[in-house]
Amino acid sequence: MKKPLIASVGNLNLDVYFRIQSLPENDGAIEAYEAYIGGGGSAANFAIQASKLGAYVRFIGAVGSDTISDALLEDLKEAGVDVKWVKRINVERSGLVVVLIGPENSKRMIEYRGANLGLTPSDINTEVLNGVNHLHIALSRLNIIEAGIRRAKELGLTISIDGGAGLSSYDLSILKPLMDGVNIWFMNSLEARRLTGIDDPISAGLKIFGSANVEELVVTLGPRGAVSFTKDGAKLIDAFKVAPIDTTGAGDVFAASYVFAKLIGLDRVSRLIFANAAASIKVTRRGARAGPNFNEVLEFLRTVGYGDLASEVRGILGQ
Repeated sequence: MKKPLIASVGNLNLDVYFRIQSLPENDGAIEAYEAYIGGGGSAANFAIQASKLGAYVRFIGAVGSDTISDALLEDLKEAGVDVKWVKRINVERSGLVVVLIGPENSKRMIEYRGANLGLTPSDINTEVLNGVNHLHIALSRLNIIEAGIRRAKELGLTISIDGGAGLSSYDLSILKPLMDGVNIWFMNSLEARRLTGIDDPISAGLKIFGSANVEELVVTLGPRGAVSFTKDGAKLIDAFKVAPIDTTGAGDVFAASYVFAKLIGLDRVSRLIFANAAASIKVTRRGARAGPNFNEVLEFLRTVGYGDLASEVRGILGQ
């Protein structure tokens, strides 16, 4: 089958990680016992993971004019992502995120949007989406989401949304008309709880899906796996048992793998298994973009008893 062309819209950042035992007190200081850096930004992470799996990917975003921006773009290009449509914002730094990883892999993040705010609704246009099969939007700016959905519908593209914590700060009544006709809406269990006030993620997901006219809602549950909601009901697939090191970017790896699996024709249960496998591999590695390539996912599936699914995927792609 022909490989899909996916456009991913959103943020591109430099992530700086510190592993710490505790947070410092006011005016105090602590020592990190490990530090590392890497590319980040949910949409950029998604783009790289989709490319690792074999999709053609186009990134739509904005970066600054400094040397860090050059390095971030080069990282995308080396991963096979088309960066032709990335805007350069003069006299501005690219986005920067400090990730504090505490005991038991708990995370706190400090985000500086920088040049990412230079992306405008007009940047998602017919020219940039020429030849695209699927549009993924991974940010919380409502004007960008609205413009992207409208343009994708006009062009007949399928659409997925992953607005993260920022989007979950809005009232569900505001998001309901915005999401009308979206094919997949991704969120994690914390975001589902924030949107509904319901602690149980399954009940929260049922409420959200019942309120929004989306084809599918997918809620990731961390070590519990992920659940998909459609008109045919809910499907929950448990996570694979691994020893996590860094969960940053796991949701982006899951979303990219899920969209890829859907675009190549896998059914709902199979794509939940496929995406869970990819995310499970990612959390055993450091950095937001440490997701597995196509062959690594298939090998993992074989080792955990899903050899038939691995063979099916390879057969679909003629490999």
